[in-house]
Amino acid sequence: MATLVDNLIKHLRASKFYRFAKSNTVLIKLKRNYDRIQYQKQKESVHIYGMQMLGIMKDAFAEIGEEFWLDYGTLLGAVREKDFISHDKDLDIGCFDFDDKKKEKLVQILSQKGVKLYKQYEMDGKIFEQAFHLNGLHIDVFYYWESSKDIILCYFGEIGTNMQFENHADYQIAKGYKTSSVTSRFTGLMDYEFKGSTFKIPKNYQEYLTDNYGTTYMNKDENWVAGESPKNIKLVDKPVIVKEYI
Repeated sequence: MATLVDNLIKHLRASKFYRFAKSNTVLIKLKRNYDRIQYQKQKESVHIYGMQMLGIMKDAFAEIGEEFWLDYGTLLGAVREKDFISHDKDLDIGCFDFDDKKKEKLVQILSQKGVKLYKQYEMDGKIFEQAFHLNGLHIDVFYYWESSKDIILCYFGEIGTNMQFENHADYQIAKGYKTSSVTSRFTGLMDYEFKGSTFKIPKNYQEYLTDNYGTTYMNKDENWVAGESPKNIKLVDKPVIVKEYI
């Protein structure tokens, strides 16, 4: 049912009725209620399918000869909670960038395992982030580059205030995303046991988490706003194309 509704919303966004829908109070209320229900389901899916998803990603990355590390909220949860964070609605992993042809291979391997490509973020003709889903659970893959010695950089996109949508046969293009770069200190990877399995995390994970969540990252902060509160984020003035697969 959720997939059907999501697809209807995507088609509506690219239609001439979208401007009317955005300003209709009844439709706004229905959409907000739907989003609340979906958010709760997504939070639950993290705990139900989280380890399955990470295991599948680990096997798929091994097949293409690459490795990832637990990133952002998933890393924070692994270190602070020894579990997934209760309010997280998705998983995050990071890896060093590799050829887009190999990314296509990764998509094919994951598809065979039941994990489908959900979103793909592109800037300057290069993929910098991908999102996959399984049983309602989303996982974001952030691709990193070396910025300088012991400093790595990735990009992420957030929905902007003036979005435009364009339908294609297999996906919808979304334009108008707000794009930012994120820099983090990084000195290599180490093995880390998480919920009975071993994954890679940054060797200097204390510094890494401090860069992304501040010096008090071990304490829960209800006022923390992802994409705004961290000090290592910088807006990038470049157009981004996001392909949302229907």
